[in-house]
Amino acid sequence: MKKRTLVCFLIFTLCVFYTAIPNTVFGQEEEDSLAQQVYDKYKETLQREDIQSVLPDVLAALSDPATLENPIIAQLGGFDAAVNLLLQSPALITQVVPDVDPKFITLLTEDQEIREMFMDADVRALMQDADAVTELATLLAAPTDPGDTTDPGDTTDPGDTTDPGD
Repeated sequence: MKKRTLVCFLIFTLCVFYTAIPNTVFGQEEEDSLAQQVYDKYKETLQREDIQSVLPDVLAALSDPATLENPIIAQLGGFDAAVNLLLQSPALITQVVPDVDPKFITLLTEDQEIREMFMDADVRALMQDADAVTELATLLAAPTDPGDTTDPGDTTDPGDTTDPGD
């Protein structure tokens, strides 16, 4: 009886310690989400001004399940095959997303960084997950400079020391 009680007590103690100790001790550190990984990897590219002008529309089209279920994509052999073909002939995107901005087609045609980004397996996996696309859009919409505490409605020059009531 004493052995059974001792074994139960030891198992209980181990369970308590296992749940009380952070996962990093056991090498089970929580992994970043796919959207966070893509954001960290391509942050500079995704925040470029020329990309920011077309990115909201592209993300909205990607987060629409109808885009991924488009019969044209299925006929091309699936999503990866469609992206490969799109990288070869960017104007074909109008077959899937008819109202795409021509600037995006130009970026796909001429910008090597964008082309490399679309070849990345993580980016392709993200594009097929509407929740991950939405999370990426949220990350991109977040302020980029956490030290910036100026009010967006404040139009005064920070170097201006004159009293606005004067």
